[in-house]
Amino acid sequence: MIAQINTIIFDWDLTLWNSWDTHLWLLDRTADALEVPRPQQADVARSYSTPFLEHLAWFFPRDQKRAVDTYLAFYHQIVSSMPDLYPGVLQAIRQLKNQGYRVGIFSDKRHAFGAPELQQTEIAALVDHSLFLLDGRPYKPDPQGLHQVLNALGVEASRALYVGDTGDDMECARRAGVSSGAALWGSLDRGKLVATKPDFQWDRPDEIVASLSGS
Repeated sequence: MIAQINTIIFDWDLTLWNSWDTHLWLLDRTADALEVPRPQQADVARSYSTPFLEHLAWFFPRDQKRAVDTYLAFYHQIVSSMPDLYPGVLQAIRQLKNQGYRVGIFSDKRHAFGAPELQQTEIAALVDHSLFLLDGRPYKPDPQGLHQVLNALGVEASRALYVGDTGDDMECARRAGVSSGAALWGSLDRGKLVATKPDFQWDRPDEIVASLSGS
């Protein structure tokens, strides 16, 4: 399996990009502005992988438009100073590129958020193709978006590996016919992720390079 892989496709949030603490801060600021109780961290974690608008509606059901507008206003104030990539991500992707692997990103994060975040990182120039969410594409685990990335990269599913932090990521990989890899360093529920029996699992980004090289 390892020998035939020539393309690594990554999820974005909680896989490459550490957005968790920022998201909690934004939810707290939104709750304060709306004068409602702040969401509990455990509740946020349980619904974090749901579509963004549904996620916000769960915590702010009374005035959803105001909640979205408030959250986005705070987001745009801090986006340029948000937390960066997880430690080791930049080095791992550089090594993968140096070893000849193609690198892609496939995420259910909305394009209006994900694309600018990617562009402010040093890996933007290393990524061969990225696909964030636009209206009309189904959410994971539907494999449609992952197939789109494979087609854009010109790679067969059997030669690709998809790395993510949730069970939906692993199921999406299986439905698309690509190998699956669990990014345990960013997962909010490591036990649940491991229980999906991914083809690979790693505690740190540098372990991806080591496992693919057989060391």
